[in-house]
Amino acid sequence: MQQKYVNGFCDIQSHAVEKNIDAGVRYLQLFSHNPLQTISQMRKANLCGRVVIDAAAALNQQKLKQILNQNFDIAVYVDILQLEESDLEKISFLNLPVVIPLFENLYRTGQISAKYDCSPAKFIEDMGFLDRDCTIIGGVYADKDDLQILGSYGAKIVICPIWLAKSGATFANIPLMQKYGLKVMLGSSSEETIDFEKEIDFLYLTQLALLENPQAISKNQIINLATGENYDNQ
Repeated sequence: MQQKYVNGFCDIQSHAVEKNIDAGVRYLQLFSHNPLQTISQMRKANLCGRVVIDAAAALNQQKLKQILNQNFDIAVYVDILQLEESDLEKISFLNLPVVIPLFENLYRTGQISAKYDCSPAKFIEDMGFLDRDCTIIGGVYADKDDLQILGSYGAKIVICPIWLAKSGATFANIPLMQKYGLKVMLGSSSEETIDFEKEIDFLYLTQLALLENPQAISKNQIINLATGENYDNQ
């Protein structure tokens, strides 16, 4: 299969590299609990991309040094609800790219707002996470004010259409996200079977249903989200 897709986020832990290659992925952002092994696997497979490490690895100075010494593109997975504010500050101080699950469901969105007395977008802005390469996973429950904050920093947002639907989330409004300056891409998240043609079809059809306007977005525009045509870093 021709390697043409950009997988904006994948967090399966079993044969992830092989499955993405088989699915035609040319660039992969992969969350891994064993980053050294994953880096080795991606290099062996000549698969370009980034390894996303967990917060524990980022906060362990010795382990982080080992990972950085691999000279591979690295980001830190930052789950705001699972970390103390002091640890969030330490991760922010590292000034590494971050991947943040945000606005993926109403319950977590409300939890963050209640805990920090502000919107999730405003909180990560205040923490400094938007001042660097920042990728949001989810984003479907962000309101216009949140999208404006995220878009003003040129944040990326990864939509995992089938995974979001299985989790009971609403559908993403791609034109609205792009209107506010967000760089939208597709991901597979926890889907064990990676099929970007299916992800593309699902996202396109749900856009038509959500927007009730067949002119609002084209199939080619959705394909471009999956192939990374809109971005210069893949």
